[in-house]
Amino acid sequence: MREKTRFLKLFLVLAAILVMGTVGYALIEGWPLLDALYMTIITISTVGYGEVHTLSLAGKIFSSVLILCGVGTAFYIFTSVVEYVIRGNLRILFGRNQTMEEAISKLTKHYIICAYGRVAKVIANRFKTEGIEFVVIDIDSDAIERAKADECLCIQGDASSEEILIKAGIEKAHGMLVVTDNDATNTFIIVTARHIRKDITIVARAGTVESEAKLEIVGADRAMNPYSSVGERMARSALHPVVGDFLEDALPGPGKDRFLEGVEVAEQSTICGQTIDQAQKYSRGAVILAIRQKGSGISPKPSEDTIIGKGDRLVVLGTKEQVSKMEQLVESD
Repeated sequence: MREKTRFLKLFLVLAAILVMGTVGYALIEGWPLLDALYMTIITISTVGYGEVHTLSLAGKIFSSVLILCGVGTAFYIFTSVVEYVIRGNLRILFGRNQTMEEAISKLTKHYIICAYGRVAKVIANRFKTEGIEFVVIDIDSDAIERAKADECLCIQGDASSEEILIKAGIEKAHGMLVVTDNDATNTFIIVTARHIRKDITIVARAGTVESEAKLEIVGADRAMNPYSSVGERMARSALHPVVGDFLEDALPGPGKDRFLEGVEVAEQSTICGQTIDQAQKYSRGAVILAIRQKGSGISPKPSEDTIIGKGDRLVVLGTKEQVSKMEQLVESD
């Protein structure tokens, strides 16, 4: 916004000089306005054309003053514009960055992705497929340019800064994914995020298996090493192919007609205080595979008469419509 104001002021000054020169030549020399404007333009642009008409002594003095005032101003404006374009900021002049800031400010229940590398790109692509809103934070300008090229909402800055996290909407966000390739950086980001919001869900990338526990100690809800996770997935597919195929089919993805989701039961939920059997009927066919009751571990294959309480988490399998129905049921009455 400051850049646009600066350029507006510069062009107003240039316009004032053009008006002053045109009026000056018209009054001093008695020239037509078009001749006076033309003389003003060739004077401040220093193109080297001859005079429109022979100048009087007063006209020569006026031209000298116009050159001193106008040429410097015109040159400064020209170099400023060239510098601005070379820096790649032309999009700001036309309001694109302002539009992005406005879009980010309107996000609610979105996710914040800290850093935009290979892991984050995979996450971003999945979010796009699922229709999940998110914003990327990265301190590196090249990473931000890649995020913009991938049509992501993004902010350039340090994700461990409270100001940047608030700008990304952490106070309204559903969760964060901290995926820089440095455990120390991830730690600072997690601590800062937890200071702002105690209840936000944070999933972090760990550089080593040993650092997973450390990142969870400082505030991550879950930390994982991507190489370890891929290795486990490959081993499961090799040793237990049927189980692996089931999990791959159950997880959300393009072209999938069945989904496996985890949902948390709110106090005002329709199914709060209901049994598993009743909840499944409400959801029109979704199957509750497991329940983690508040204050206890996860219970796979719960009995149909198990009572669902506030804060319980359900693992649900069903079509997209069935799972969406269950999500609505756990959130509202």
